[in-house]
Order: sequence, then structure tokens, then C-alpha cells
Amino acid sequence: MTSRSTAVAVALTATSRTVTKLGRGAEENEDRCATCPERGRFAVADGASTSARPEVWSRLLVDAFVRDAVDPLAAEVLPGLRERWWAEVNRPGLPWYARAKLQLGADASFLGLTVDVGNQLWAATCVGDSCVFHVSAGRTCAAGPVEHSTDFSRFAQLVGSRGPSRPEPVVLGGAYRPGDVFVLATDALAQFLLRAVEARGRMPSPGWLAHSAARFARAVDAYRHHGCLANDDTTICVVQT
Repeated sequence: MTSRSTAVAVALTATSRTVTKLGRGAEENEDRCATCPERGRFAVADGASTSARPEVWSRLLVDAFVRDAVDPLAAEVLPGLRERWWAEVNRPGLPWYARAKLQLGADASFLGLTVDVGNQLWAATCVGDSCVFHVSAGRTCAAGPVEHSTDFSRFAQLVGSRGPSRPEPVVLGGAYRPGDVFVLATDALAQFLLRAVEARGRMPSPGWLAHSAARFARAVDAYRHHGCLANDDTTICVVQT
């Protein structure tokens, strides 16, 4: 899945790239990304592979934030998204074991970024271990919600498609300067980027990484081959101000 959007009037561009796990087809990718530079809204979600139809849940979360311009975690929004997920996945004729798994629901991390061009402010709503990086003049000014490469866990908080509970998000934000870059990354890539910042003081150039789908795929393959990047669906979204 590759998308590129440009909005000259608001001086924002967004480029997203994704690579599926080794040995999996593109249709099995459980990450989703949505961008709308015109509104200054960008989101990624990473579906948990052990849950039921996580790719559908990931799509609903990012589309709600970007396309519908709502907070998918809000008390008045999340129940409706859960109903939509159930309506999409609960199809007639499913075998009993598939229906049993659906009862357990889908889980996903979620990261939604808003960039207010007029006031030069940004804010990110985060659940789980997909991360946002604020980069200025090549220096990482902020990163989160996971702050250190050793803090990633198999038991990250996630947004669930079933049940009454509503996760409490981490909210990040601040001011930015024109020319700054925001990077949204799902967990495998986020851990790799944090490790690079810790070891060398800076991450690989986001513009270089996301320059083309082919370049991003080659970089992901190389990092996996050298044991630097976990074999997981790997998604980046680069927002240039």
C-alpha cells in the first residue's frame, strides 16, 4: 500500500509506505495508514495478528480519524466503530471456529496526528506502540509514546473492537517550525528508529527511507536481513511541513 498526497496551499506533504511480513501477501498486511494534508490529519494503526480480522479494525480507526475527522477513542465514537467492525466481519457461512474467534474481537495500536499549520502546533493521540517522531533540522525533538527502544513489549495497550472498555490514550504535542518533519511508524520500525537515535544521535533520513516504495522495501529487507528490524508489517508515514 503506497500513497502520496500534496497540499501546497497548507504547506504539508505526506508520504506513506508499507512492507508486509516476510512470506505474506500484501492482502495480509494488518497495518493501515491514512493521510489528509489539507486537513492536517494523519494516522497509522497496527492490528494485532493474534486477534480477529485486525486489518478491518485498523482501517476503521484510521479512516475515522482522517476521513471523518473524529477521535475514534472518544466515548461517543468508539461504540459505533465497534458496531461497524462487527457488521463487516460477521458474515453468513463462517465456520464455527472463525465465529468463535470473532467473539474475542480485534485489537490494534492507534496513532493519530494533527498538524495545525496556522498556529504551528502539533498533537498526537496514541494507544500502544506505534510512535510519532518530531524531527527538526535532522534532530529528533520528541518521540513517543514509547521513549526507549528497550521499552517495547508484546503486551502493549491496544484498542479493542469488542467489550465496553475504552483505552486511555497518551497525548503528545507542542510547537513546530516550518520545514520540520513528523514520522509516524508502526512498532517494528519505531523500535528501529529509536535504536538508531540512541546509538547515533539521529535516525536514517525519513525522506530517503520513504522516497519510493521500492527504496523503502529494499531498506526494510536489508534491515531485516542484518537483524536490525523485526519481521513484522512495517509502515512509515512522513509528514513534511
